[in-house]
Amino acid sequence: MKRILILLLCFVCRSLVSGQTFNREQIIGTWTCREVAFTEPIEQTPEEMATVEKTKRGLIGSQFIFQPNGLFMMRLPVSAPTEFKELESMNNKMWHIKAKERMVFVGSLDDDLMIINVKNTNGYYYFHIQDSPLALRMERSR
Repeated sequence: MKRILILLLCFVCRSLVSGQTFNREQIIGTWTCREVAFTEPIEQTPEEMATVEKTKRGLIGSQFIFQPNGLFMMRLPVSAPTEFKELESMNNKMWHIKAKERMVFVGSLDDDLMIINVKNTNGYYYFHIQDSPLALRMERSR
């Protein structure tokens, strides 16, 4: 009985540890933004609210594509404001990860264009864009 219990405990611990690892295979694919949230309070002025709406129009429906060959692509929705077209300058840049920190970097190792903190909460993936108040709820499709 003790042996069975010890074996079960070993299998459970191993599955918990492997379920918490973060690697390239978990990121590879096409990720579509389904929701935009802000991690900091937003003032309710008309200008701020217009900026919030513009940000949502620019990002909801956008796709972050992490290719197996290490290249990154970003596709914006048709409704994206022209200011967001600048984000497509990250296309064909390399991406890499820091597994322990659950971070994805777009750009060279010396000059990261975008840093994404990846979190899995309640079955949803969130991309927190570093140095911005943005948290994007993402859905992956292969």
